[in-house]
Amino acid sequence: MSQFKKAERRQTALKIAITGPSGSGKTFSALLIASGIGKKIAVVDTENGSASLYADMDKGPLAGIDFDTLPIEPPYTIQKYVEAINLAEKGKYDVLLIDGISPAWAGEGGLLDKKDALDQRGGSGYTNWAGVTKEHEQFKARLLTADIHLICTMRSKQDYVLELNAKGKSVPKKVGMAPIQRDGMEYEFTTVLDLAMDHNAIASKDRTNLFDGQVFKPTQLTGKKIMDWLKGGAPVTKPEPAKPTATKQADEFPTERPAAEPGPEKPRYNAEVIKAGIARVQNYGITVDTLWKGIGDYVMKIHKRTFGELSELSPEEEATVVDYLGRWAEHLEAKRVAAEANGKAA
Repeated sequence: MSQFKKAERRQTALKIAITGPSGSGKTFSALLIASGIGKKIAVVDTENGSASLYADMDKGPLAGIDFDTLPIEPPYTIQKYVEAINLAEKGKYDVLLIDGISPAWAGEGGLLDKKDALDQRGGSGYTNWAGVTKEHEQFKARLLTADIHLICTMRSKQDYVLELNAKGKSVPKKVGMAPIQRDGMEYEFTTVLDLAMDHNAIASKDRTNLFDGQVFKPTQLTGKKIMDWLKGGAPVTKPEPAKPTATKQADEFPTERPAAEPGPEKPRYNAEVIKAGIARVQNYGITVDTLWKGIGDYVMKIHKRTFGELSELSPEEEATVVDYLGRWAEHLEAKRVAAEANGKAA
């Protein structure tokens, strides 16, 4: 077991969320903050090209700020978001703005739509959440492990409250409430800024402690302040990639795949072969949740994407899953035999 050591702040990629009702200025504010973080900016646009309205501005706070866009149209599947993150990482962008991630949950073809479709096909409404939850957790993990500074916008539910105006009359005021995403999603980010309809922000969560108790309009300087805070941490040194090995494997599931050997092209595996592999692993007492987490994490590691059902796997991904399940079962069998041998020796 490793020893405790002094904690230190590390220069990891920033993860920022901006929430607010429609019209509060989420895209505008996010672009300003992004321009303070880096110069090469990528924008994933799920809002019918709204981000592009701010391109090539010759006056105002966004003047001179350039960015590349990638539109995402319905259905808003997790796969599309993951592919966009992969492209931004490969493109070596300084910062990625995903505007926004609410459609992935509550938009057309999002996870709530997927849950409804599963319910209509039958089965328990409770158990149908299992696959949706797994896919959402994989989406969240991909956001948080993205090797790029990331800003995500989330629409907030809207409500109206009555306030007294300067003349003492009660007038309605539109306010934002909880963000439209799965409960608790906002707590995963480094900093969460909540925008009101007057475009002022407060920090509902802030690990930087830069904005505690403040009410302010986000600017380019906001991004620069966050970057200065980040640079005060210790640099991150990336470890050398481990060499694949067929013998050293984790207790719960194997994490490395042996190097491919030359030979004929592998045939496509069908769902029955995968289900047989799943059953074989389950025979060793591995729970369903642990099993699907292992499969999902491994597909993400090898192919950099999530999936909801076996039918969504490509031939290469199916081969990966079958190989993974086979090695996992062999690993568990080896542990069983070793335990029996130790028992007899005792």
